[in-house]
Amino acid sequence: MIPELRTFLVAGQLENFAATAERVGLTQSAISAQIRRLEQDFGYALFERTGRSVKLSRAGIVAMEQAREIVARYERMRDIARNEAVKGDLEIGVAATGHASLLALAMEEFLKVFSEVHFSVAVDREQALLARLEEGALDMAIMARPAAHLMQTLEWRLLQVQPYVLAVPENTGPLPWRQILQTYPLIRYACRSFAGDKVDAFLKSQNLIVHDIAQTEEISLILDMVAKEAGVAIIPFSTPLSGQENVRFISIPEFVEKKEVGIVTPRKKKNIALKKFLDFLTDFGR
Repeated sequence: MIPELRTFLVAGQLENFAATAERVGLTQSAISAQIRRLEQDFGYALFERTGRSVKLSRAGIVAMEQAREIVARYERMRDIARNEAVKGDLEIGVAATGHASLLALAMEEFLKVFSEVHFSVAVDREQALLARLEEGALDMAIMARPAAHLMQTLEWRLLQVQPYVLAVPENTGPLPWRQILQTYPLIRYACRSFAGDKVDAFLKSQNLIVHDIAQTEEISLILDMVAKEAGVAIIPFSTPLSGQENVRFISIPEFVEKKEVGIVTPRKKKNIALKKFLDFLTDFGR
């Protein structure tokens, strides 16, 4: 059942069986068969299917969280006899534009198993993090996919694909997303990272005239302002955000661009602590 759960985690992230097949190295029919087996065992649909497109069902969204925990626990059980060999310091960089929640969840669970690893976390902009990786001052960094090709000494690993959604106060009426943007003030996600221009480009492509009241790249601040009914915002969505009180997220089908978040590491041989942590981080990012 663990292989099926791993497949489900990837499929739930990508919401595309063909892309899932390419990612995990199976055929698309094998992916579909694994998902069907899970649905038969659970007694409910994990995905809503429309033609060739698939989308996580409401039950599937909840199941993703539990599947992630089950797979992570399974991996920890495999490592019980090898825990003593995993120790040392890890220097990690995180883009100032977010992604810290992914890191925090993985670190919390990792340290329960590998307590002799010490983390040092630096928060900075992507270009500065890439420079520090080149210098050998960091073991890894979490950031949006770099806009240009990486130096040959660095490599990229996809962690999450984040769709852009409209964040509104919970009591906002059932209006179309376009009408909401034209009715309520906009707290603009003015991100100066590699993914920073996507919201601006989308608003221009839709010929939308909005009323900006603030701009920031800090997602937590944006959500606090939305929760206090100061306005609405278009932001990249990740699962940890779903627990925000007094905030509702509305999909924007026309916004097809997505934010790719991943890990950049040096290509040189990785120590065992970094290898283990990358596995944890990948599990929590799915």
